[in-house]
Amino acid sequence: MQEIYFLAMIFLSLCLYYMLKNRLAIFFPSFPGMVRIIGRLADIQKSDLVYDLGSGDGRVLEVFAKKGVECIGIEQNGLLIKAAKKRLKKYKNVRLIHGNIFDQSLSKADVIIAYLSRYATRDLQKKIKKECRKGTRIILVSYRFDGWEPVRMKKWFWLGVRLYVK
Repeated sequence: MQEIYFLAMIFLSLCLYYMLKNRLAIFFPSFPGMVRIIGRLADIQKSDLVYDLGSGDGRVLEVFAKKGVECIGIEQNGLLIKAAKKRLKKYKNVRLIHGNIFDQSLSKADVIIAYLSRYATRDLQKKIKKECRKGTRIILVSYRFDGWEPVRMKKWFWLGVRLYVK
């Protein structure tokens, strides 16, 4: 029993180290209920270009790709990119980028989805102010943009899912 606690502590320590080192977020899979809220809040249409920042294993992208929405996922974790490529290989309307979200242009995005750390959310807000055009819809799960009022918000268990429009 002590071995399980020890292994759990090692795992949690590694997750914390990764999060602090990268200041983005650790992987937390999105559940179908959360993805439905995201789709409704952002009113995602087939004509939209959706960016998922920190796209993980691609499960959010898959929901919108099935509906014919053009999607771009950006993920820095190589293992998660491999899982996403496997999950999304049949969709021609999805592009995956293995890299840091802050090294990629967001200027063409109609919708941006992000579930990031507090630090990364603050940096993302600055990037959106500089790069994105007026009318870009931003869905944030968990943390808020400082000084911006969300247009709409829904709760998903303990998490706030907020829609901002630039």
